[in-house]
Amino acid sequence: MFAIEAQHLSKAYRIYANPKDRLKEALLRGRRTYHQEFWAVRDASFRAGVGSTVGLLGDNGAGKSTLLQLVAGTLRPSSGHVTVRGRISTILELGAGFNPEFTGKENAMMSGAIMGIPPREMERKFPGIAAFADIGDFIDRPVKIYSSGMYVRLAFAVATSVDPDVLIIDEALSVGDQYFQKRCIDRIESFRKAGKTILFCSHNLYQIRLICDEAIWLSEGRIAQAGDVSRVVGAYENYLRDRELPQSDAGTPVGDRSAFPWVSRVLLSRGDDPAPRDQFMTGEELVVTVQYEVPKPPTLVHVGVIVFRNDGVQCFGIGTHVADVKPPTSSGSVRLRLPNLPLMSGDYAVTVYLLDEHGLHVYDQREKEFKFQVMQNVQALGICYLTHRWDLEAPFDPPYDRSRPGAAARG
Repeated sequence: MFAIEAQHLSKAYRIYANPKDRLKEALLRGRRTYHQEFWAVRDASFRAGVGSTVGLLGDNGAGKSTLLQLVAGTLRPSSGHVTVRGRISTILELGAGFNPEFTGKENAMMSGAIMGIPPREMERKFPGIAAFADIGDFIDRPVKIYSSGMYVRLAFAVATSVDPDVLIIDEALSVGDQYFQKRCIDRIESFRKAGKTILFCSHNLYQIRLICDEAIWLSEGRIAQAGDVSRVVGAYENYLRDRELPQSDAGTPVGDRSAFPWVSRVLLSRGDDPAPRDQFMTGEELVVTVQYEVPKPPTLVHVGVIVFRNDGVQCFGIGTHVADVKPPTSSGSVRLRLPNLPLMSGDYAVTVYLLDEHGLHVYDQREKEFKFQVMQNVQALGICYLTHRWDLEAPFDPPYDRSRPGAAARG
């Protein structure tokens, strides 16, 4: 069951060089065009399951806000359609939907009425809205005198207090202070546990990783990647790093992956057996083989490996730069051996990094793409099995005391 289904969603805007051209085009009834088409969103198709949290990321101007408005129904698509099941509540651009002349309370009541909530029910909800917004007496003053932080506080309080089935958030957490952001995160977490569907847009990739189950990367109005949040965010971070690197002397485009070292293959195996595996037993040898390509001229690279449990706990991480190991400067491979795998039963994933000579700049990364399972044949608890030994000592026998009753009989 999906709460949001978007199929081939597109939105185009007509751009005119001056207002007169719009009038000319209308009078000529399409016989001649004076506009250029700008596609803010182009052929976007995705689904969000009931109870899922989907993150939306991308550069400024990528079409994120337009896509959110199309899903929310505040914009009509040029083509395609979207279906949203259940009551929808939105926090879009700053102060959207608020009347600047109305007080905070009046705007809250009006927002409830727009969503079909009876006035009496909104009256019952209002104390909670005011408490969460935490703007004091400003709740009874016109919102035109509010700061941007007050706008967001009120908007978030109203949107999350009407018990929506689908909540859409567009960069709301970037405006509030740290205290308010923490409260918003807590409320979003409560929504997730209650099985609500959330569509969350943010430039803060840490928040995307923290909050979302899946992610959509939007680039120039099109969906570049969609799916597992770690994979999509990792790909977007690679794109950002490539874009920031200077062009090579040969004029290779910044986004050309072949211009910089990259991970070509990662293999998980057991001991000296080269066959790939995704199941291991506690105490076996886990071997992580990382193959990489280095374009000419040769470049010094280092390899980093981190093992995560499926709940995000970082179990172990190490890099060749830390161990003072120097991998080949040309294309090659490095093996990390864990001779006695100490991990207990569970699902795990490996993240691989390709780093510069200082171990600081990331050339390439593969984020939690290599998953494996551990089973244990030992009876113990915890995240790992620590090598241990039990020492037993003979019971303490106190010195013989002749003054005790019965001492003579034993003598």
